[in-house]
Amino acid sequence: MDEKDKWVIQLRKGVFEVAVLALISKHPMYGYQITRELKRIPVFEIPNGSIYPILNRITKNEWADVYWEESEDGPKRKYYRITKEGSEVLEYRLRSHKSVYEALMSLLEKGE
Repeated sequence: MDEKDKWVIQLRKGVFEVAVLALISKHPMYGYQITRELKRIPVFEIPNGSIYPILNRITKNEWADVYWEESEDGPKRKYYRITKEGSEVLEYRLRSHKSVYEALMSLLEKGE
């Protein structure tokens, strides 16, 4: 399959919010830290700076709170912390992804 497949690109874009919510559900993180963690998994490769529109949508939707914290390495860092609503959205979307995946797999199994 071609890595430039538009469907795959759109699929990845559709799950970035879920991936970010999953990361910040473990503990608060700042933007570059989120990008670095996502890049550890090839399917979530994201260019530096591209995470900020996603983070803006997440905070605008009140799925995450933000706070600033001093950094030993330079300027203050803006941390993102999941909210109760964000946790509910994460759970719902994970269940939805799972049910779609299971439905697709059942289609394959019925052909055997």
